Amino acid sequence: MAFVAPGRAFTWLKGKLLGEGKAEGSFCAMIEDSDLSPLRTAFLDLLTASAPRPYLAPCQKEESIEQPEFRYDEFGFRVDKEDGAEPNSSKLLGLPLTEEPQQRLKWQAHLEFTHNHDVGDLTWDKIEVTLPHSDKLRSLVLAGIPHSMRPQLWMRLSGALQKKRNSEMSYRDIVKNSSNDETIAAKQIEKDLLRTMPSNACFSNMNSIGVPRLRRILRGLAWLYPEIGYCQGTGMVAASLLLFLEEEDAFWMMCAIIEELVPASYFSTTLMGVQTDQRVLRQLIVQYLPRLDKLLQEHDIELSLITLHWFLTSFASVVHIKLLLRIWDLFFYEGSLVLFQLTLGMLSMKEDELIQSENSASIFNTLSDIPSQIEDADVLLREAMRVAGSLTDVAVETQRRKHLAYLIADQGQLLNSSTTVNNLSKIVRRRTQRRKSGITSLLFGKDSLVLFTWC
Repeated sequence: MAFVAPGRAFTWLKGKLLGEGKAEGSFCAMIEDSDLSPLRTAFLDLLTASAPRPYLAPCQKEESIEQPEFRYDEFGFRVDKEDGAEPNSSKLLGLPLTEEPQQRLKWQAHLEFTHNHDVGDLTWDKIEVTLPHSDKLRSLVLAGIPHSMRPQLWMRLSGALQKKRNSEMSYRDIVKNSSNDETIAAKQIEKDLLRTMPSNACFSNMNSIGVPRLRRILRGLAWLYPEIGYCQGTGMVAASLLLFLEEEDAFWMMCAIIEELVPASYFSTTLMGVQTDQRVLRQLIVQYLPRLDKLLQEHDIELSLITLHWFLTSFASVVHIKLLLRIWDLFFYEGSLVLFQLTLGMLSMKEDELIQSENSASIFNTLSDIPSQIEDADVLLREAMRVAGSLTDVAVETQRRKHLAYLIADQGQLLNSSTTVNNLSKIVRRRTQRRKSGITSLLFGKDSLVLFTWC
């Protein structure tokens, strides 16, 4: 059982054994230390039950034998020698992932208070599957979720844990039903497995530990959402989730993203949802960044050629993994509104540099490089909230409806009695037969079917 709030004595003991400020994601190396005292070993066994389980340890050992010339960071990404940080450098690659003890205590106190438990008496199984939104919770999310608590909190903030527990089908059944190698989706997934995250030891070759897990998740999604099928954007998101979550939890997180956090048809073959959001973004730039809007118009820059992929992968394909963690903390709490706020924040941070650019090519290149140049998550979040903190879900949804209609008209699709728009505003899970209990079969019949629909 994973303990959330072990109390002051537990926290003091953690500090004494591990040292203040060390990330708990590196526990695998400490557990392998044969010199650990029985107390230390028992403590680590308890504490690591709630820590993220990246596949780094087994992957790194396997890869280091075959390719000793490479070194890997704590997440399994290959690091070139020239990427190493110099003294006093703020480069993300040069900074170890840390967990602030005070921030963890704040989270523990909030969970204890909202669940009416005494210090040290709260465990994950006693925490609700969803956490009600509040100003206090949002401030905690903005400051960052302690890394060891991310797997459990991400599942609750996104609604994934609720989906997992309420699902009529288990992940095992979904994997079994989607195991056909001959489908079009399965064949395309197979082609993309090694293209998704080739620089990470967990996905670099067919023997890497993350590859079969990614395959099962992507096939399961393609089977569960037949109107969506397989989209390359889901691969990058799923692979990133697998670095921190168990396979089944990563799958349900993907379901939460598809059904709840982004609009319908985001990952469809037409990419209608994400295309619509690019038009909404362009309109928001007119409102929030008028100087940049003028520059883009003068140089005829089609911004969606750059930003569509930012939205499609929820920034997983364009920012450093440590920055992604902070972005996803907020994304899983507030949904796709965050994608607009952070994009506007990034553009604002580079607005002066863009305006000083000499030509269209320079502007395009600077825009493309923005995410990879962001190093400080706190600076980005502050700028995003300063520029677009007033943006609301209602305002975004209003713009979405308008631009979706424009997009459908532009592409020559029929728009009769809003049927097309309605079809694009809901996600339908596969119609599937499921086993019923004896009493349910007597009441409703053995052959009744269940249709999963979210609007």
